[in-house]
Amino acid sequence: MDQRDKERMARNEAAYRELNAGMEDAQLSSKRSDGTMVFICECGDGGCARPVYATLSEYEAVRASPRRFLVRAGHEAPELERFVEETSRFTVVEKLEDTAHIVEDS
Repeated sequence: MDQRDKERMARNEAAYRELNAGMEDAQLSSKRSDGTMVFICECGDGGCARPVYATLSEYEAVRASPRRFLVRAGHEAPELERFVEETSRFTVVEKLEDTAHIVEDS
């Protein structure tokens, strides 16, 4: 994967994160019975819109770092990010240095 592809994927992830951030307020009234809410997978695949289930506090913990993203298991891109955490509902990844500036600036 060349640098341009890595940067495109990082921009896709940042766009999904912004979409999820905008959905937070609307979802507060529609929590599921297990306390989770539906977010969109923040992977680098521009065509992915798969659901990811997390509590608001879990999502806010991921968002505390601009380099971290909430993705579905199997949607990691090891050439772009490192594994941080995995639960039965989601995986947390963190951008590597060569594309971190893209997501930190968005």
